[in-house]
Amino acid sequence: MSLHIERSNPASGRPVLVLLHGWGLHSGVWEPLLPALQQHFDTVLIDLPGLGRSEALLEPVTVQALAIAVLQQVPERAIWLGWSLGGLVAAEVARQAPERVCALVTVASNPCFVAHKDWPCGMAPETFDGFANSLASDPARTLASFALLQSRGAAAREILRRLKVLLAGQAPADLAGTLQLLAQDGRATLAALSQPALHILGGEDQLVPATLAEPLQRLQPGAWLRCYEDAGHLPFYSHQARFVEDLVAFAGAAS
Repeated sequence: MSLHIERSNPASGRPVLVLLHGWGLHSGVWEPLLPALQQHFDTVLIDLPGLGRSEALLEPVTVQALAIAVLQQVPERAIWLGWSLGGLVAAEVARQAPERVCALVTVASNPCFVAHKDWPCGMAPETFDGFANSLASDPARTLASFALLQSRGAAAREILRRLKVLLAGQAPADLAGTLQLLAQDGRATLAALSQPALHILGGEDQLVPATLAEPLQRLQPGAWLRCYEDAGHLPFYSHQARFVEDLVAFAGAAS
């Protein structure tokens, strides 16, 4: 299986930062941040299997299988940062190969995106099923609606414009299969990790509620937690300077 991967200069001696994107998009979502990030890190950008420019998995599509696939592309020790769906995959990478993950960062990511009786801070199961059905019947319209949800909060118009550009002309190999990854429950994975962790949330996020902060703190009592009050689902767009500052401070403390 072929994965699309882009690396900055690996000989700089800076810490390695692996960036994993969310569902429906690709690693191009990180492009506006790269000039700032690459002052502090060597970056590794990967299109997740079945999304962007990467081939789909031939085996059953699970978070565990995606983690194995991306680990094969990053042999060195690194900080792993996952946004939304990417947060589930990054956490699973940290579980499978703790010696390769020196720190974990999740951004607007829920370890259990679909609500359960003991986890109310997720999407209602019927809402998730309705979204999956909508994707099957009209993928383009569903992705457009999804982009609108992601762009709520500060800088909404500019974020929506960027998302439309990222989505234009896309033909991901496995939108439906990768969507089902969001129904997996990764709470036990996150709770079992020993690496330093930073979780960043948006106070106006329509997909991952800010009320997740307290349950996350219970799962990982030692984790750093940041909530950008007026940010939506892409806090690294609306609050880029603060995001990079928090990331650099965390990386320094975790080293």
